Amino acid sequence: MDFAFALLAGDGGRAAAAIWATLILLALLALAVLALPSGVFRPRQISAWLADSAERRRAETERRAAAATESIRYAEEIAVAAQGAANTAERRREECQEAQVRTQQAWQAYQDADAALTRARGAAAYATPAGAADRDEHAERARALRRSAQAAHRRGDLSDTQLLDALTHRNGWDPTLHPFLQELAIARAAVTHRFAAYQACLNAEDAAWQAAGVATAAVRSLRHEVIAAEAQAEAARFALPPKARPARSGRRAPATA
Repeated sequence: MDFAFALLAGDGGRAAAAIWATLILLALLALAVLALPSGVFRPRQISAWLADSAERRRAETERRAAAATESIRYAEEIAVAAQGAANTAERRREECQEAQVRTQQAWQAYQDADAALTRARGAAAYATPAGAADRDEHAERARALRRSAQAAHRRGDLSDTQLLDALTHRNGWDPTLHPFLQELAIARAAVTHRFAAYQACLNAEDAAWQAAGVATAAVRSLRHEVIAAEAQAEAARFALPPKARPARSGRRAPATA
């Protein structure tokens, strides 16, 4: 008697479980039907709707993958630009150092020319009056002026224009002057030329520093742009399914500016 009751109770439990499973299945089917668009009830309509939904999901995945690929490409291009800017900034710093050396050399050359002018002034005090020389002496003085001017030009003490003036006896160059006075004229011209060269070096150094500052600022700006672009690209990658993720960019922004 007790065994039969237990068997009936076991059959009733299984029947209840089957009823609950059937109710749950019916509820799920009802929810699926409710989730279908309006007017979609037939099996062929449902199949078409499912296929259309799958196509839309595939197209959306492809669109997002293309956007992620474009983000990665942009990050790579910005990284290349940042590396190029870093190389340019390095060259600009080297140019600044070279400009500093040239400025120091130009200043030293100016000081040497000024010292030579002081010596030439002392020597010119012993020069004889200009009218004391004869024609042959004047010819020799003209040759001496030419030789001295050419030697000064080779040393860098005279510019091309100053040399031409000395050789053609223009703009105050007098070939009849005593050799000491000629040396004084050359020393004065050398001081003028060397000081102008020093000023040009100063201007070039200032321009080099300005260019270096612009290049350094460009590196910093591009480096921030690379960081933002790479973060955007990574976010776009991880928003995709693993199989649809494009390759990660291998470039990085330069570490220093």
